Amino acid sequence: MFRPKWIYFSFIVLAVIFQASAGIFFKYAAITLAGINLASIMSNLFYILALVCMFLQAVVWQQALIYYPLSYAYPFISMVSFVVLIASAVLFQEGITMTNILGLVLISVGITIVSRKATGHINT
Repeated sequence: MFRPKWIYFSFIVLAVIFQASAGIFFKYAAITLAGINLASIMSNLFYILALVCMFLQAVVWQQALIYYPLSYAYPFISMVSFVVLIASAVLFQEGITMTNILGLVLISVGITIVSRKATGHINT
C-alpha cells in the first residue's frame, strides 16, 4: 500500500510527543501522590497516563524503525529535551538557564550533523 513519506516520519514525531508527555505526566504524578505506596501510585491518574504514553511511544517507535534506520531515527528522540524544557517552564514554573539553552544548541548541532550523515532511507 502506498503511503506518503510524511506518514512514516510522523511515527518519529509521535514517539517524541508520547515520550515527552510521559515525562510530564510522571512529574505531575510525583507532585500529586498522596503517599509512597503501591496503591496510591497505581491509582494516580497521572501515573496511569504516563504509562499509557510510554506504551504508545513504544508502538509508534517500532513503526518508525520499520521504515527508517536506527542511526537516522534515534537522534530525533533528543527533541524530547526541547519539549520537556519548555513544558517544565510553562507547566511547573521551572527556570530555564543559559546552561539549558547551550545544551539544547549543542543537541541541535549534533542532530543536524548525524541526520545529514545518515541516509534517512525509507524501507518500504
